[in-house]
Amino acid sequence: MLAKRPILVGGLGLSATLWLLDTVHFSFFDSSTLLSAIALGSGIWLWRHRGGKPQSVEAPIKQADRPAVERALAALGTLTQMLEDAIATTLNPTAQSAWQSSLAAFRQQAETLKLSLERQQLQVGVLGEPRSGKSALLTQLQAESEAVVPAVPRLHFQEFFLPATPTSGGSGPALSTTDNASAALDQQDAVFFLTPGDLTDSAYCLLQQRLQAGQRVVLVFSKQDQYLPADRETIVQQLRQRVAGLPAAVSVVAIAADPRPIKVRRHHEDGRVEEWLEPAAPDLAALAPVLQQVAADRVDLVLATTLRQSEVLRREIQGALNQVRREQALPLVEQLQWVAAATAFASPVPSLDLLAAVAINAQLVMDLGRVYGFNLSLEEAKVAAGTLAGLTVKLGLVELSSQVLTVALKSHAATYVAGGLLQGLSAAYLTRTAGLSLIEHFEAAALAGQSAGALSWDLGQRLQGLFQQNSQAALLGRLVQQGLERLRPAVV
Repeated sequence: MLAKRPILVGGLGLSATLWLLDTVHFSFFDSSTLLSAIALGSGIWLWRHRGGKPQSVEAPIKQADRPAVERALAALGTLTQMLEDAIATTLNPTAQSAWQSSLAAFRQQAETLKLSLERQQLQVGVLGEPRSGKSALLTQLQAESEAVVPAVPRLHFQEFFLPATPTSGGSGPALSTTDNASAALDQQDAVFFLTPGDLTDSAYCLLQQRLQAGQRVVLVFSKQDQYLPADRETIVQQLRQRVAGLPAAVSVVAIAADPRPIKVRRHHEDGRVEEWLEPAAPDLAALAPVLQQVAADRVDLVLATTLRQSEVLRREIQGALNQVRREQALPLVEQLQWVAAATAFASPVPSLDLLAAVAINAQLVMDLGRVYGFNLSLEEAKVAAGTLAGLTVKLGLVELSSQVLTVALKSHAATYVAGGLLQGLSAAYLTRTAGLSLIEHFEAAALAGQSAGALSWDLGQRLQGLFQQNSQAALLGRLVQQGLERLRPAVV
């Protein structure tokens, strides 16, 4: 086992060698030098991976041509097979049986996506806030009346409700959808976003998200009848300017699906004046060519939707795979946390404890990366470990771990006075926290579909969050009890 862990063996060996040199007063490697080396290594890695490369705020829109979609669908089969293999090699027979229905469901969904490439009907979502004219437009579109708009075959419309947004400077719920509504919206081939006037910032963000997801978006100025003709054109131009900076083209059209009645006044010869309201005919003329174009682009829209749906399914399968891989990863963390405890217990020199921690964390990076499908080089693992060690010192977790463990150890008076016990338990505690943060990091990277070369090591928030979660009395009590059982022979 140790022969397959060169960083761990080399790091602990170097730690032991330096301890021997220190005992004969030949110390040339103090803690400040070590921390400087850690910081320098972290800085070099960050410079190599980030320097000179502007970080894109938005993910690129995936091109949904037929080969790309077929590759995505084939990848689903590969990922499902990986999940099946992980289940077979990691879980016991009872747990394996519990996963069979999920595996069958994943395969069925992937097969359904393949068949959906040939579907003829398109799904169109009609999206808008209350009183934006959604219901009126849906009534006209579903009627497919030639008198209102030319009938467009193979289009199915679905309404999506959005909570009202406050005016600028007001208070109230932001433009959002529920998780179920968002998932349903992802299934639409095109989205008609209705606005009765100006476009709010929240609506703009939602349009951006839809375009980033690869959907066709049409912005519909839905109540032009409520404005004077000159003002209508001004609003349309403002909307076009507003969406000009979005990552893909957005058509802007003006309609009146349910216009206000027109007041009619009649003057009679006897001087009487009669007034009444007459219903106005819907004005959807500008929408007709857009509907025709959507229907004409059926193949491209179906490809884009299938690619989007395959990504959703990929994340579901990857999430399941992460869950199974965690069962394999946690024992590795536990194993190395007690290696760290034993090393710190036996070493009286704090700077050498830190050196051993870097070696152990580097081995953690390699072992956990391999579990989650990231085959990292020795150099990448060492630099990532240096980053972890630097963050641990910067965040003050070494001191905090000693404080919380001191409280937990007070109930064990007989062993509390043992010289290296606190250091050993603190090393185990910090190694466990580092390991759990790495597990979450690799799981998130796998879920996002990142490659090993695209990994970053922004672990500060994860470390802090997990440190707080693992500071609970019950968790600390179990750690102390396990530590006493493992280190007691050395104490006695």
